[in-house]
Amino acid sequence: MLENAVEEFINHLFIFITGENKNARTLLVKKHSDNLQTHGDFSFPNTAKSWHGLLGSRINVEPESSLIHCIGKNSSDFIHESKNWNLPINDVKEVKDRVYIYLERPRAIHVGLSQALRNNSVISQRLLEGDSNFEVKADCEESGTLTYLRVKYLSEAIKNLCKLHPDHNEKTVITVSSKSSAKSNESRISCGAVLNVKSGAKETTISAENFIRMRQNDMTLIAQHKYGVRVSTDSKWKEFIAHLGESAVVFDLLQAKPSGAVKINFECSSAGSSKGAAFILYNCARLETIIRTYNERVDEGVYPPLPDLDGCDLTLLTQEDEWNLIFNYILGTPSLLASCLDIKGNDCEFRPHQICGYLCAMVRVFSQYYRRIRILTEPRKHLLPVIFARMHMLRMLNDTLKTCLRILNIKSVSQM
Repeated sequence: MLENAVEEFINHLFIFITGENKNARTLLVKKHSDNLQTHGDFSFPNTAKSWHGLLGSRINVEPESSLIHCIGKNSSDFIHESKNWNLPINDVKEVKDRVYIYLERPRAIHVGLSQALRNNSVISQRLLEGDSNFEVKADCEESGTLTYLRVKYLSEAIKNLCKLHPDHNEKTVITVSSKSSAKSNESRISCGAVLNVKSGAKETTISAENFIRMRQNDMTLIAQHKYGVRVSTDSKWKEFIAHLGESAVVFDLLQAKPSGAVKINFECSSAGSSKGAAFILYNCARLETIIRTYNERVDEGVYPPLPDLDGCDLTLLTQEDEWNLIFNYILGTPSLLASCLDIKGNDCEFRPHQICGYLCAMVRVFSQYYRRIRILTEPRKHLLPVIFARMHMLRMLNDTLKTCLRILNIKSVSQM
């Protein structure tokens, strides 16, 4: 299991409120993803009625009474109790029928960065080792078609997701297929058709090879006109564009729920996910460039070597985008990956499309942050602590981004 400070925090809340561990199906505590500064990081209903099934006979009050009053607690009790939690609480506000919780950000940032370092290492190791208890097969007789290509990419992503589930002890055969029939001893993942968005029908005239070539051309134009990349005729450039084109195709075909049809606009790349794939890889290159530039300046004696995380002042990460990146994407990765697979014997469900959406959202926030904040400033003594804190954050964001791309079988890029 990956370390998951967010789930651990929610469980601590449940124990404090109900005296018992959180039930896996209970969704009373909501983790927020936006408006964190105003609405807090978590919230839960403050009515006894909402919690009655969990508190049961331990309280005997009017259903409309506030939860906090019923359990004999107040805001300061939550803050005091959380001091020994992984993610301590800084503030608690009662607004109407909800309780809003604000985390102690510097501590949460340290926990998030430290945890991500360990988790990314574990994921990398598992992807290398694999898991003998899963066998993933691709089943599609329409060789060379777009449906065949989607089955292939989906199978590869599912193999990687299975490797992140090492506690599965049963031998399980998973077949990814465009057909619906299944054998009794296997789990069959239905792969939806690839539709032409213009006709609304299954696309049969464009082959897998031609589609990849189309996306390579799309990515060349996007790289040139949007990101200012210079076209070259050498083999490295051709290899680079081939990689970008296939990355765009992976995003096109995995962006929808596996069993659902995926609609592709074959005439306008900007209406598909070529633009999204290019944006993700471009920001991946931005992160790599920042890290490489910092390391080069260390070698030149401009910057001092990056101190250990424990030696950095994380209270300097005060920008709201910084907290958004850490809370939603660095701390949020274990929950994302847990939500991407659900395995119970031969009953399996996989959701790699959630990783696509997660990466798109992550790079939008990072791009906004990158445009507003100059990260590698002058090496003045009073500016260095901020640079150190931001470099630790960006290194971990970069590792997290590359880890997620790797699960989808997409190689990151170091420059564009």
